[in-house]
Amino acid sequence: MTIEELDFDELNEIDGIAQLQKQQDMSLEDLTFLVNHERVAKLETNIREEFKGISDRNARIKRLHQLIQAVNTATDSKGNLDISNNKELQELIRLAKEELGVELPLGKNQFNALERDRLVDNIRMSVDDLNVENDLQLQKVSRLNNERQESYQLAKSILKTLHEVKVRQAQNMSR
Repeated sequence: MTIEELDFDELNEIDGIAQLQKQQDMSLEDLTFLVNHERVAKLETNIREEFKGISDRNARIKRLHQLIQAVNTATDSKGNLDISNNKELQELIRLAKEELGVELPLGKNQFNALERDRLVDNIRMSVDDLNVENDLQLQKVSRLNNERQESYQLAKSILKTLHEVKVRQAQNMSR
């Protein structure tokens, strides 16, 4: 990672760490550990936030699947749906529309087979949209995880190089 790739917050963190080093006379190894630790902690926080978004979206998908199940259960043998006496299903439809943003008709209690199929299709399209968002967010989690692994590798490489320099210096002093 180059200086140009760092964002403003990361540059401020590095400036703050440089100030700490001046104040505490930290070794380069300690500084490397500190920078890597801060970077990894930030990435892990971002990963946790992304997973929370995925988990929340999965809860919404689960509620929509429950709605589809309830619609299927309430459908008669001809494919018609009558929810006029089914307050629970009416409430599920209301919640799906108001809280989950699914395009559903409120106030309508009877659906013929075609209308019922469109109702289920609207719910399924919303589920598909949520799944696409989850896929994109999982890609972001994967990218963040790769960055975390790269940070570990970079720190390991720096520490290995510093160790090799110290070994060479010690060998040169013994000559």
